[in-house]
Amino acid sequence: MTLHDVPWPTEEEHKQGLVSWLNAMPGPVWLTLPGKDVNRHRVVVTLLHGNEQSGVEAFWHFVQNPPVCAVTVHFCIVNIEASLHGAPFTTRHLEHKPDMNRCFGKTGSDPSYALAAELLARINALKPEAVVDIHNTSGTSPAFAVSINDDEKHQQIASLFTERMLCTSVRLGALMEQTSDASPMVTVECGGVKDHNSVEVAKNGLHHFMSAEDLFFNHTGFWPVERLYHPVRVQLKPDLSLCYHDRFVEESDLTLPPDIDRHNFGWMAADSQIGWLGTKGLDAMTTNDGEGKYPISALFYEQDGELRLKHPAKLFMITTKHAIALSDCLFYMVVD
Repeated sequence: MTLHDVPWPTEEEHKQGLVSWLNAMPGPVWLTLPGKDVNRHRVVVTLLHGNEQSGVEAFWHFVQNPPVCAVTVHFCIVNIEASLHGAPFTTRHLEHKPDMNRCFGKTGSDPSYALAAELLARINALKPEAVVDIHNTSGTSPAFAVSINDDEKHQQIASLFTERMLCTSVRLGALMEQTSDASPMVTVECGGVKDHNSVEVAKNGLHHFMSAEDLFFNHTGFWPVERLYHPVRVQLKPDLSLCYHDRFVEESDLTLPPDIDRHNFGWMAADSQIGWLGTKGLDAMTTNDGEGKYPISALFYEQDGELRLKHPAKLFMITTKHAIALSDCLFYMVVD
């Protein structure tokens, strides 16, 4: 597996449609759009997850009528194979493959790790002034950015797309964890994969990202950025059972409401019910905040089989996709 340099799509290819063009690609691809200053670079990465298409749809929007780019902009469209598996844009990653956005800065026998290293090496060689990695959440959600760095540059990149930025200590092998002072990297979650405005978030943000003469100098952002600190990743322990239902399901270790994603980014009061626990109780769940400060018992309690919040909290990246909830996480949360 390697990155393939391919030319900008032609008018005829554009007429055939995005899926047709993706089908014609030899694998993960890299495209370059020269700007007014050819010696400066910015990089857009998208489709690391094959079911999160807002970034590649925004790219396709700019194929025929790109903005005047202030600098040379590079697009890397990564997990095309997964995006075309079954119905287009329904597969996060192939079953026998690792999650591509868990491969950066890591080694492994699967070619995905070598591809992640190649992508990162290419970015480092270019020394881009900014990198954005475009994603969607699997549940309904407003847009937000994620960064491991809370400095002004990362905030300003985020502000092109959204008014929220999560500052995380969790390390999973995501691209944005490879950020540097010289080439700041930010993940942008444009909203849910089914949310009608997610593509608009990607298009509007990328237009600014591509056309702005200077992303940082005398730039106060298009949105005032609310920063949320120390997000906690909440997971079900391996090999346990999860069910989505509007009442307790007896054989399940955890039951969550089927519309739990309605709480994405809304503050929830202390004692709010999240779901129902099985016979293992709170021991069915685990947390990761990157610092070991928030064990599951510090965040939740059980009352008559109900899972309840100990403190006011904001939940996000809540998914109702059963497979993603088990393989990735149930949701993230920040505590007031």
